[in-house]
Amino acid sequence: MIRHAFVTVIVAAVLALGACAGGSGESPPVSDEIPRPASLDGVDPQVVELIEEGIKVIEEDPSVALPHAGLGMMYQAHGMFEPARIAYRQALAIEPVNARWLYHLARVEQLTGEVDAAIETIGQSIVLEPRYAPSYWRRGNWYLSLDDLGAAEADFTTALELAPGDAAAQIGMARVRISQRREQEAERLLETVLLELPDDPPAHRLLGEVRELQGKTAEAERHRELARVDHATRGDEWTDNDILRFKLDFASHVQLAATLASAGRVERALVAFESLREQRPSDARLLLHLGRTYLAANRLSEGLATLERGVELHPRDPALLGETAAAYHGAQQPERALELLERQIEIKPHDGLAHARRGAILQGFKQYREAAESHSRALTYRPRDTRVMRLLAECLGHLRQYEAAAATYQQVLSFGDLGADVFARLGFMLHRLGRFADAEAALIKALDLEPDHADWSRLLEDSRARQG
Repeated sequence: MIRHAFVTVIVAAVLALGACAGGSGESPPVSDEIPRPASLDGVDPQVVELIEEGIKVIEEDPSVALPHAGLGMMYQAHGMFEPARIAYRQALAIEPVNARWLYHLARVEQLTGEVDAAIETIGQSIVLEPRYAPSYWRRGNWYLSLDDLGAAEADFTTALELAPGDAAAQIGMARVRISQRREQEAERLLETVLLELPDDPPAHRLLGEVRELQGKTAEAERHRELARVDHATRGDEWTDNDILRFKLDFASHVQLAATLASAGRVERALVAFESLREQRPSDARLLLHLGRTYLAANRLSEGLATLERGVELHPRDPALLGETAAAYHGAQQPERALELLERQIEIKPHDGLAHARRGAILQGFKQYREAAESHSRALTYRPRDTRVMRLLAECLGHLRQYEAAAATYQQVLSFGDLGADVFARLGFMLHRLGRFADAEAALIKALDLEPDHADWSRLLEDSRARQG
């Protein structure tokens, strides 16, 4: 039942998204022939069914880009790289400015040994989406395979600026440092990774190399033993969301059920989740998504119980801790939420969202100084999050740090968050600082957006009067 639902839902999703995405209205400037594998002998029949359904979607309207990309994702998920490459190129011929499809095409090119082409293609993706850290660390790894240490170092540096706690970027930079014979820096990077991911095979393997270079043979052997199983690639959000949903395994069925839930088909998702739970009752991702879906169905007690069971079985899983904390916060139980967030931050100190959630709870307790510290920490890892900036500015206002609050509101505006309330709050802080002309200018902008706000009008009149 689940496998049949998998095919049906994926195809429906491709159709729906294709209808939203549209195309240029022109036929793709490539062959009309839909790519097919040279042979499907030995391929799982369910995978064959998935491919055939995907092809049918394209045949209904070959001018829409997304079904071509979806077919490419199906092929890529099952190692059929040549038809995947053709499908992605057909999608990009229709819609050439899609960063994700360029990213996936680049990965296919790299997997088939076309590293130079992969570097060029992912570079085009970066131009379109310059803030996606995995694009940089993947390209950095590809540069390393070409012994271009300078280009690799630049990419890993950018990835770490965008995502300071990204394990893949830290490991990549450690590889650069080892090649540069800067073993101590590599050691620090790898030990940081292992604090959050104590069983990470690539980190242990590289740390074993460092220990060998340091002459610590016994420690080197211990780390090599811990790295018995290595992984050729590391996951990322685009791969997980786009490619792995087409794989017919347990994790993908969990993701399918989660997709059903996010599409509003909550009851159907719960049926799928409960069936999966019979197979693996202690799976961390299953418990996380099942708990979240119970909450979406307004079954609060079951949702909290499921998430708590997940935390009990996986007490060091940051995603479960964060999700359970958010659930308790939403259920008006902030004390338990705060306790879980403290544990999450201890395990994963670079998680900006966890710091932001902690700050919001502390702010609700009117612990403004501690909340401001959490918001500031969150912004270290989420430097463009204007929602957190707003909360920080509110805390600073409560602490009568009006100069800092005004500067924070100005930063919010500089990032394009031009809400009337931002201008009004900036005006209030400037008024408190005695900068009445500046306060007047900010309040005028607020009232231009919301003309009937009595409190802002009174503050504007007071600012004008004080200038006289």
